[in-house]
Amino acid sequence: MAYTDSIRISDSEREQIVGELGRHLTAGRLTIGEFDQRVAQVYRSITRHEAQQALVDLPAQAAAPVPTPKPTAPARPALRRLPAHQQIEWLAWLAAGTVNLAIWGIISVATGTMPYFWPVWVIGPWGLVLLGRTLLGVEGTCGAIASAVRGDRLRVTARS
Repeated sequence: MAYTDSIRISDSEREQIVGELGRHLTAGRLTIGEFDQRVAQVYRSITRHEAQQALVDLPAQAAAPVPTPKPTAPARPALRRLPAHQQIEWLAWLAAGTVNLAIWGIISVATGTMPYFWPVWVIGPWGLVLLGRTLLGVEGTCGAIASAVRGDRLRVTARS
């Protein structure tokens, strides 16, 4: 038991515990203040045992009954949903591209000529990089930020 209590917790395990806390919040078992404190406790935790302490006085989730599937047409494969950070990147690309196209269009109308289509140098390379990252699943790392938020690198030891 002591061995399993000292196993370090992963980010995905932290997210599962925070999700369970969220279910308890929506069920009315926690106030917003308690939820915030417990989420902070989970993200500060180093071991599984420390993180589980946030759930110690809450009931365990009962397993939901598995519905019996009705015979239907063959299911279509689910479309992969973009992570939130990629959605933001694509929206930023779309907004910047739209602004550049609008500026180019206003200049074209104001001068009565078709100037060089310079927005291609903003829209094209940026779009190709985003497309490549999205299709290949290449992601940046935020390990240093996450560990700083958890306090791994900011631990200060008291010196006598």
